Amino acid sequence: MAVYTHVTSEDLNLFLKDYEIGKLIEYVGISEGVENTNYKLKTEKGSFILTIYEDRVEKKDIPFFLEYMFYLSSNGIKCPLPLKNKNKLFSEIIDKPASILTFLDGASTLSVTEKQAYQLGLILGKIHNISNSLEINRKNPMGLEIFPQLIENSTAIAENFSKDLSKNIYEEYDRVRSNWPKDLPSGIIHADLFPDNILFHEDQISGVIDFSFSCNDFLSYDLSICINAWCFKDGEFDILLSRSLLNGYQKERKLSNAEIEKLPILCSGSALRFLLTRLIDWRVNDESAMVTPKNPNEFVKILDFHKDINNPKEYGI
Repeated sequence: MAVYTHVTSEDLNLFLKDYEIGKLIEYVGISEGVENTNYKLKTEKGSFILTIYEDRVEKKDIPFFLEYMFYLSSNGIKCPLPLKNKNKLFSEIIDKPASILTFLDGASTLSVTEKQAYQLGLILGKIHNISNSLEINRKNPMGLEIFPQLIENSTAIAENFSKDLSKNIYEEYDRVRSNWPKDLPSGIIHADLFPDNILFHEDQISGVIDFSFSCNDFLSYDLSICINAWCFKDGEFDILLSRSLLNGYQKERKLSNAEIEKLPILCSGSALRFLLTRLIDWRVNDESAMVTPKNPNEFVKILDFHKDINNPKEYGI
Protein backbone atom coordinates (compact mmCIF):
# COMPACT_ATOMS: atom_id res chain seq x y z
CA MET A 1 0.00 0.00 0.00
CA ALA A 2 1.08 3.57 -0.68
CA VAL A 3 -0.18 6.88 -2.04
CA TYR A 4 0.89 7.92 -5.53
CA THR A 5 -2.42 9.33 -6.77
CA HIS A 6 -3.73 12.20 -4.66
CA VAL A 7 -7.51 12.62 -4.54
CA THR A 8 -9.77 15.35 -3.21
CA SER A 9 -13.03 15.00 -1.32
CA GLU A 10 -14.76 16.12 -4.53
CA ASP A 11 -13.10 13.28 -6.45
CA LEU A 12 -14.18 10.80 -3.81
CA ASN A 13 -17.76 12.02 -3.53
CA LEU A 14 -18.17 11.71 -7.29
CA PHE A 15 -16.64 8.23 -7.27
CA LEU A 16 -18.72 7.02 -4.32
CA LYS A 17 -22.11 8.23 -5.53
CA ASP A 18 -22.94 4.83 -7.05
CA TYR A 19 -21.79 2.84 -4.01
CA GLU A 20 -24.24 2.13 -1.22
CA ILE A 21 -21.91 2.96 1.64
CA GLY A 22 -23.30 6.32 2.70
CA LYS A 23 -21.73 9.75 2.62
CA LEU A 24 -18.01 10.28 3.02
CA ILE A 25 -17.03 11.50 6.50
CA GLU A 26 -13.23 11.47 6.27
CA TYR A 27 -10.36 9.81 4.43
CA VAL A 28 -6.64 9.33 4.96
CA GLY A 29 -3.85 7.99 2.76
CA ILE A 30 -2.05 4.79 3.76
CA SER A 31 1.73 5.17 3.33
CA GLU A 32 2.79 1.55 3.97
CA GLY A 33 3.86 -0.48 0.94
CA VAL A 34 5.10 0.57 -2.49
CA GLU A 35 2.66 -0.78 -5.07
CA ASN A 36 -0.84 0.74 -5.40
CA THR A 37 -2.45 3.84 -3.93
CA ASN A 38 -4.66 3.17 -0.90
CA TYR A 39 -6.90 5.32 1.25
CA LYS A 40 -8.86 4.41 4.34
CA LEU A 41 -12.36 5.85 4.05
CA LYS A 42 -14.86 6.46 6.82
CA THR A 43 -18.46 6.81 5.68
CA GLU A 44 -21.88 6.78 7.28
CA LYS A 45 -21.87 2.98 7.02
CA GLY A 46 -18.40 2.20 8.35
CA SER A 47 -14.79 1.95 7.23
CA PHE A 48 -13.59 0.90 3.77
CA ILE A 49 -10.43 0.84 1.64
CA LEU A 50 -10.12 2.61 -1.69
CA THR A 51 -7.47 0.95 -3.87
CA ILE A 52 -6.27 2.78 -6.97
CA TYR A 53 -4.35 0.44 -9.27
CA GLU A 54 -1.09 2.00 -10.43
CA ASP A 55 1.26 1.38 -13.36
CA ARG A 56 2.50 -2.14 -12.52
CA VAL A 57 -1.06 -3.47 -12.57
CA GLU A 58 -2.72 -3.97 -15.93
CA LYS A 59 -6.45 -3.28 -16.08
CA LYS A 60 -7.11 -6.67 -17.66
CA ASP A 61 -5.65 -8.40 -14.57
CA ILE A 62 -7.92 -6.76 -12.00
CA PRO A 63 -10.76 -9.33 -12.37
CA PHE A 64 -8.18 -12.05 -11.52
CA PHE A 65 -7.37 -10.42 -8.16
CA LEU A 66 -11.01 -9.81 -7.33
CA GLU A 67 -12.15 -13.34 -8.21
CA TYR A 68 -9.27 -14.76 -6.20
CA MET A 69 -10.27 -12.75 -3.14
CA PHE A 70 -13.90 -13.80 -3.45
CA TYR A 71 -12.87 -17.44 -3.73
CA LEU A 72 -10.54 -17.30 -0.71
CA SER A 73 -13.18 -15.53 1.36
CA SER A 74 -15.80 -18.15 0.50
CA ASN A 75 -13.35 -20.80 1.70
CA GLY A 76 -12.66 -19.31 5.11
CA ILE A 77 -9.71 -16.99 4.39
CA LYS A 78 -10.28 -13.50 5.74
CA CYS A 79 -9.40 -11.03 3.00
CA PRO A 80 -10.85 -7.76 1.69
CA LEU A 81 -13.87 -8.07 -0.59
CA PRO A 82 -14.62 -5.63 -3.41
CA LEU A 83 -17.97 -3.86 -3.39
CA LYS A 84 -20.02 -3.57 -6.56
CA ASN A 85 -20.75 -0.29 -8.30
CA LYS A 86 -23.73 -0.79 -10.63
CA ASN A 87 -22.79 -4.49 -10.89
CA LYS A 88 -19.14 -3.65 -11.64
CA LEU A 89 -16.39 -4.74 -9.25
CA PHE A 90 -14.12 -1.84 -10.17
CA SER A 91 -14.54 1.59 -11.69
CA GLU A 92 -12.28 4.59 -12.33
CA ILE A 93 -11.18 7.60 -10.36
CA ILE A 94 -9.04 10.32 -12.01
CA ASP A 95 -8.78 8.05 -15.07
CA LYS A 96 -7.29 5.16 -13.09
CA PRO A 97 -8.99 1.84 -12.23
CA ALA A 98 -10.07 1.61 -8.60
CA SER A 99 -12.01 -0.59 -6.19
CA ILE A 100 -13.79 -0.12 -2.87
CA LEU A 101 -12.86 -2.95 -0.52
CA THR A 102 -14.18 -4.02 2.85
CA PHE A 103 -11.98 -2.96 5.78
CA LEU A 104 -10.40 -5.61 8.03
CA ASP A 105 -9.52 -4.98 11.67
CA GLY A 106 -6.04 -5.80 12.89
CA ALA A 107 -2.49 -4.59 12.50
CA SER A 108 0.67 -5.91 10.89
CA THR A 109 3.39 -7.12 13.24
CA LEU A 110 6.41 -4.94 13.91
CA SER A 111 8.51 -7.80 15.30
CA VAL A 112 7.83 -11.31 14.04
CA THR A 113 7.44 -14.01 16.69
CA GLU A 114 7.68 -17.79 16.29
CA LYS A 115 3.94 -18.06 16.94
CA GLN A 116 3.19 -15.53 14.19
CA ALA A 117 5.53 -17.31 11.75
CA TYR A 118 3.74 -20.58 12.50
CA GLN A 119 0.35 -18.93 11.94
CA LEU A 120 1.61 -17.58 8.61
CA GLY A 121 2.72 -21.08 7.57
CA LEU A 122 -0.69 -22.50 8.42
CA ILE A 123 -2.64 -19.94 6.43
CA LEU A 124 -0.26 -20.08 3.46
CA GLY A 125 -0.57 -23.87 3.30
CA LYS A 126 -4.34 -23.59 3.53
CA ILE A 127 -4.46 -20.95 0.77
CA HIS A 128 -2.38 -23.18 -1.52
CA ASN A 129 -4.56 -26.22 -0.85
CA ILE A 130 -7.91 -24.56 -1.43
CA SER A 131 -6.72 -22.64 -4.50
CA ASN A 132 -6.16 -25.88 -6.40
CA SER A 133 -9.83 -25.90 -7.42
CA LEU A 134 -9.82 -22.36 -8.81
CA GLU A 135 -9.26 -22.36 -12.56
CA ILE A 136 -8.09 -18.84 -13.31
CA ASN A 137 -4.66 -17.92 -14.64
CA ARG A 138 -2.28 -15.01 -14.58
CA LYS A 139 1.35 -15.22 -15.60
CA ASN A 140 3.80 -14.05 -12.95
CA PRO A 141 4.61 -10.44 -14.00
CA MET A 142 7.86 -10.69 -12.01
CA GLY A 143 8.85 -14.15 -13.22
CA LEU A 144 12.40 -15.19 -14.11
CA GLU A 145 12.02 -14.14 -17.75
CA ILE A 146 11.55 -10.49 -16.71
CA PHE A 147 14.74 -10.42 -14.58
CA PRO A 148 17.02 -9.20 -17.44
CA GLN A 149 14.79 -6.15 -17.89
CA LEU A 150 14.72 -5.53 -14.14
CA ILE A 151 18.51 -5.80 -14.04
CA GLU A 152 18.88 -3.32 -16.88
CA ASN A 153 16.53 -0.86 -15.16
CA SER A 154 18.35 -1.15 -11.83
CA THR A 155 21.98 -0.94 -12.94
CA ALA A 156 22.47 2.80 -12.44
CA ILE A 157 21.07 2.91 -8.91
CA ALA A 158 22.86 -0.33 -7.95
CA GLU A 159 26.20 1.42 -8.51
CA ASN A 160 25.19 4.02 -5.92
CA PHE A 161 24.83 1.32 -3.26
CA SER A 162 27.99 -0.63 -4.08
CA LYS A 163 30.48 -0.56 -6.95
CA ASP A 164 30.30 -4.37 -7.17
CA LEU A 165 26.54 -4.73 -6.78
CA SER A 166 25.73 -4.79 -10.50
CA LYS A 167 28.39 -7.45 -11.10
CA ASN A 168 27.07 -9.53 -8.20
CA ILE A 169 23.52 -9.21 -9.49
CA TYR A 170 24.51 -10.53 -12.94
CA GLU A 171 26.39 -13.44 -11.34
CA GLU A 172 23.45 -14.30 -9.10
CA TYR A 173 21.02 -14.13 -12.00
CA ASP A 174 23.17 -16.59 -13.98
CA ARG A 175 23.34 -18.93 -10.97
CA VAL A 176 19.60 -18.77 -10.33
CA ARG A 177 18.66 -19.20 -14.00
CA SER A 178 21.00 -22.17 -14.43
CA ASN A 179 19.55 -24.00 -11.43
CA TRP A 180 15.90 -22.93 -11.64
CA PRO A 181 13.44 -25.86 -11.39
CA LYS A 182 11.36 -26.77 -14.42
CA ASP A 183 8.61 -28.83 -12.82
CA LEU A 184 7.33 -28.29 -9.29
CA PRO A 185 3.76 -28.26 -7.93
CA SER A 186 2.15 -25.05 -9.17
CA GLY A 187 -0.97 -23.02 -8.54
CA ILE A 188 -2.14 -19.56 -7.56
CA ILE A 189 0.23 -17.79 -5.19
CA HIS A 190 0.06 -14.49 -3.30
CA ALA A 191 3.64 -13.60 -4.35
CA ASP A 192 4.02 -10.65 -1.95
CA LEU A 193 3.20 -11.97 1.50
CA PHE A 194 5.37 -9.62 3.55
CA PRO A 195 4.47 -8.79 7.18
CA ASP A 196 2.64 -5.62 6.11
CA ASN A 197 0.22 -7.80 4.11
CA ILE A 198 -0.86 -9.90 7.09
CA LEU A 199 -3.06 -8.44 9.83
CA PHE A 200 -3.02 -9.79 13.38
CA HIS A 201 -5.41 -9.46 16.30
CA GLU A 202 -4.07 -10.77 19.61
CA ASP A 203 -1.45 -12.89 17.80
CA GLN A 204 -4.04 -14.52 15.53
CA ILE A 205 -4.24 -13.70 11.83
CA SER A 206 -7.26 -11.49 11.18
CA GLY A 207 -6.69 -10.80 7.48
CA VAL A 208 -4.62 -11.32 4.35
CA ILE A 209 -4.40 -8.25 2.11
CA ASP A 210 -2.90 -6.82 -1.11
CA PHE A 211 -3.30 -9.40 -3.87
CA SER A 212 -1.93 -7.21 -6.68
CA PHE A 213 1.01 -9.57 -7.35
CA SER A 214 -1.02 -12.80 -7.11
CA CYS A 215 -0.42 -15.09 -10.08
CA ASN A 216 0.27 -18.68 -11.10
CA ASP A 217 3.69 -20.06 -10.21
CA PHE A 218 5.46 -22.69 -8.10
CA LEU A 219 3.74 -22.99 -4.71
CA SER A 220 7.10 -23.34 -2.96
CA TYR A 221 8.23 -20.06 -4.57
CA ASP A 222 5.52 -18.37 -2.49
CA LEU A 223 6.98 -20.09 0.56
CA SER A 224 10.47 -18.86 -0.32
CA ILE A 225 9.16 -15.28 -0.46
CA CYS A 226 7.79 -15.72 3.07
CA ILE A 227 11.11 -17.11 4.34
CA ASN A 228 12.88 -14.02 3.03
CA ALA A 229 10.23 -11.61 4.30
CA TRP A 230 9.61 -13.09 7.76
CA CYS A 231 12.72 -15.00 8.85
CA PHE A 232 15.48 -12.41 8.63
CA LYS A 233 16.13 -9.63 11.13
CA ASP A 234 18.43 -6.86 9.85
CA GLY A 235 19.66 -9.28 7.20
CA GLU A 236 20.47 -12.02 9.73
CA PHE A 237 18.69 -15.37 9.35
CA ASP A 238 16.60 -16.61 12.29
CA ILE A 239 16.30 -20.38 12.02
CA LEU A 240 13.66 -20.55 14.76
CA LEU A 241 11.32 -18.33 12.75
CA SER A 242 12.02 -20.34 9.60
CA ARG A 243 11.38 -23.65 11.37
CA SER A 244 8.11 -22.33 12.78
CA LEU A 245 7.00 -21.09 9.35
CA LEU A 246 7.88 -24.38 7.64
CA ASN A 247 6.27 -26.48 10.38
CA GLY A 248 3.06 -24.50 10.10
CA TYR A 249 3.05 -24.79 6.32
CA GLN A 250 3.68 -28.53 6.32
CA LYS A 251 0.90 -29.14 8.80
CA GLU A 252 -1.47 -27.96 6.04
CA ARG A 253 0.48 -28.97 2.92
CA LYS A 254 3.38 -31.42 2.83
CA LEU A 255 6.32 -30.35 0.69
CA SER A 256 7.59 -32.84 -1.87
CA ASN A 257 11.23 -33.95 -1.86
CA ALA A 258 11.81 -31.94 -5.04
CA GLU A 259 10.37 -28.81 -3.43
CA ILE A 260 12.62 -29.22 -0.40
CA GLU A 261 15.68 -29.86 -2.58
CA LYS A 262 15.02 -26.71 -4.63
CA LEU A 263 14.20 -24.45 -1.68
CA PRO A 264 17.66 -22.75 -1.60
CA ILE A 265 17.52 -21.72 -5.27
CA LEU A 266 13.89 -20.60 -4.93
CA CYS A 267 14.88 -18.45 -1.95
CA SER A 268 17.74 -17.00 -4.00
CA GLY A 269 15.39 -16.25 -6.87
CA SER A 270 12.82 -14.49 -4.71
CA ALA A 271 15.56 -12.54 -2.89
CA LEU A 272 16.94 -11.38 -6.24
CA ARG A 273 13.47 -10.41 -7.44
CA PHE A 274 12.86 -8.13 -4.46
CA LEU A 275 16.39 -6.73 -4.53
CA LEU A 276 15.84 -5.66 -8.15
CA THR A 277 12.40 -4.14 -7.64
CA ARG A 278 13.56 -2.31 -4.51
CA LEU A 279 16.43 -0.82 -6.47
CA ILE A 280 14.01 0.32 -9.16
CA ASP A 281 11.57 1.72 -6.59
CA TRP A 282 14.46 3.62 -5.00
CA ARG A 283 15.46 5.03 -8.37
CA VAL A 284 12.01 6.24 -9.40
CA ASN A 285 10.89 7.45 -5.97
CA ASP A 286 8.57 10.44 -6.36
CA GLU A 287 9.00 12.93 -3.50
CA SER A 288 5.39 14.06 -3.95
CA ALA A 289 4.13 10.53 -3.34
CA MET A 290 3.25 9.38 0.16
CA VAL A 291 5.39 6.25 0.11
CA THR A 292 8.57 5.11 1.81
CA PRO A 293 10.80 3.05 -0.53
CA LYS A 294 12.36 0.04 1.18
CA ASN A 295 16.12 -0.27 1.48
CA PRO A 296 17.56 -2.72 -1.10
CA ASN A 297 20.58 -3.51 1.12
CA GLU A 298 18.45 -5.84 3.24
CA PHE A 299 18.09 -8.16 0.26
CA VAL A 300 21.78 -7.93 -0.64
CA LYS A 301 22.49 -9.63 2.71
CA ILE A 302 19.68 -12.14 2.26
CA LEU A 303 20.91 -13.09 -1.22
CA ASP A 304 24.44 -13.61 0.14
CA PHE A 305 23.05 -15.94 2.79
CA HIS A 306 21.19 -18.20 0.36
CA LYS A 307 24.07 -18.72 -2.06
CA ASP A 308 26.08 -20.34 0.73
CA ILE A 309 23.34 -22.82 1.69
CA ASN A 310 24.44 -26.40 0.95
CA ASN A 311 21.53 -28.29 2.49
CA PRO A 312 17.83 -27.35 2.83
CA LYS A 313 18.01 -28.54 6.44
CA GLU A 314 19.80 -25.27 7.15
CA TYR A 315 16.37 -23.60 6.84
CA GLY A 316 15.11 -25.64 9.80
CA ILE A 317 13.11 -28.09 7.74
